[in-house]
Amino acid sequence: MTALHLTASRLLAGLMLGLAGMAAHAGDGLLARIEHSAVLPGSGHSWGFAALDPSRPYLWIARRENGLTVYDVARRQPVRAVEGAAGANGVAFAPDADRAYVANTDGTLGIVRLSDMRQLRRLAVSDANLNSALLEPVSGKVWLTSGRRASRSTIYVLDPASDSIVAAHDFDIKKIDPPLALGDGSVMVPMRDEGKLLRLAGDTLAVQSTWSYPDCKQPSALAVDQRQRRLFVACRGERPVLVVANLDSGAQVASLPIGHAVNALAYDAGRRLILAPSGADSNLTLVRQDDADHYTPLGYVATRTWAHNMAYDPRDGLAYLLTMDVTQPATPPGGAKRDPVFHPDTFTVLSVRVE
Repeated sequence: MTALHLTASRLLAGLMLGLAGMAAHAGDGLLARIEHSAVLPGSGHSWGFAALDPSRPYLWIARRENGLTVYDVARRQPVRAVEGAAGANGVAFAPDADRAYVANTDGTLGIVRLSDMRQLRRLAVSDANLNSALLEPVSGKVWLTSGRRASRSTIYVLDPASDSIVAAHDFDIKKIDPPLALGDGSVMVPMRDEGKLLRLAGDTLAVQSTWSYPDCKQPSALAVDQRQRRLFVACRGERPVLVVANLDSGAQVASLPIGHAVNALAYDAGRRLILAPSGADSNLTLVRQDDADHYTPLGYVATRTWAHNMAYDPRDGLAYLLTMDVTQPATPPGGAKRDPVFHPDTFTVLSVRVE
């Protein structure tokens, strides 16, 4: 055999070996892998939501008592702790206005310049907790939701052009979980305690429709497939399910079991996957979309206790889950369940890659 033939044979053998390894990896049954865990300092006992920066590989993490941490997901290290951001609970971006808006637990709104991550001021909005924030892309306005109330909750509307509240609407809802902008000028609002969903007009907040489903006792997290006009609803309760509904008619087309107390949901159109993290069950459930009306549960990947809030990047297939080490004291006989005790300096960002 000539040297040329020997070299070609080795290259071919190497190629075949590499393809075999890829095939074995693809068929190894792993749905996702925890690629990295980053531990951040802090002694707080709770945290809110996280959001991915629209133009940089940064994850903005609302850590309540520990403020607002900007984390570089590419370098896997913190970039900045935004000064004066204690109580941060949720983040929304308005990149055209160079703004990040931070809903705070004291009822104020943090106005942050997006480009340099510096807080400009805190705007008084409510006399109690703000829960979440989102940009409604058609109107260009930012929606803020109040936290749990006795019977009536409020949605506030902010105009990024003036950094001011321009409208406020009350609804007979005890707790508004994070709404979802549907991309068509409307917004879906989960009413967890009332067992319903409200579809509101993005410009006027007028009620367009009210939806409910027999299997969905406590609608919480939402995601949307805009191309195929499907809404995904994570429903809490003793028998938690994922409800799939027609986005135009509201009709239910599927219902599948998921983990308990799901607080975040994501849909990956390229991979045709739905991701549902359960901090109560310490796992991440993955559901395959076979077509618009048919879905197959693939299983779950073990994560960590309390890893219930998630930000998902569909470009890289990376889910970022937030958690802390925790001690759960025993419930005394005949007594109420005691609060968990979170361990100082254990706040963790889990990077989970979908296979």
